[in-house]
Amino acid sequence: MKITSKWVQYFESNNQNLKYIHWDDNYKLTTKERETIIKSIQQFQLGENSEGKHLIKRAQEYVQKTQDEDYYEALIEFIKEEQRHARDLGRFMKAQGIPPIRKHWVDNIFRRFRRNASLEQSIIVLVTAEIIAKIYYKALQKSTKSKVLIDLCDQILCDEKKHVQFQSETLHKLSQNRSAFFNRIVYILRRCLFEGTLIIVWYQHKPVFKAGGYKLKSYYYECRHEFNLTKELIANS
Repeated sequence: MKITSKWVQYFESNNQNLKYIHWDDNYKLTTKERETIIKSIQQFQLGENSEGKHLIKRAQEYVQKTQDEDYYEALIEFIKEEQRHARDLGRFMKAQGIPPIRKHWVDNIFRRFRRNASLEQSIIVLVTAEIIAKIYYKALQKSTKSKVLIDLCDQILCDEKKHVQFQSETLHKLSQNRSAFFNRIVYILRRCLFEGTLIIVWYQHKPVFKAGGYKLKSYYYECRHEFNLTKELIANS
């Protein structure tokens, strides 16, 4: 069985076995909670909401070269999960009277980069965002008493764990048949992107991280730990 075949099966199974969300919970965010999360959750909801057109185009080009149809099917299911995150966060925001935003400068930068990026470059950007998202949603979950938001974070965290694994296995495949020197260069560039993104995300979402019990040092430590775990996945998948 190809690696991607198992991912098609995983995504289909996951979609049929989602965690229960207490949508009937009528808890309203306190003033403090609202002030803490409003700008942050607007940005993350925007970031999760993508049609993935350019990623799909790059994946189609990859499939034409490799005939790996399973990968394309798995990628489509992955994009659907990201869109589900955006819909669910949007539903929560609507219930709380938090308006969505249509654009943000951080999101614009990443979207422009992906527009001209190769499949590998696009996935590197995705993995970078997903690694940090794992820590962000942990903090967001701890920053509220809303059952709905706690449930949403729980589901997204489970999804993101698998997303990182899926994308890491893809990066492993894309790194095959290349020299160790070239792969080292790619790693250095990936690390630079990660370190730069760490800084931006901390200062853009600092209230949520602090409400979730993180200080700058612990945030950096946990994010870098997750990065190193991903490095191992990429090397050994």
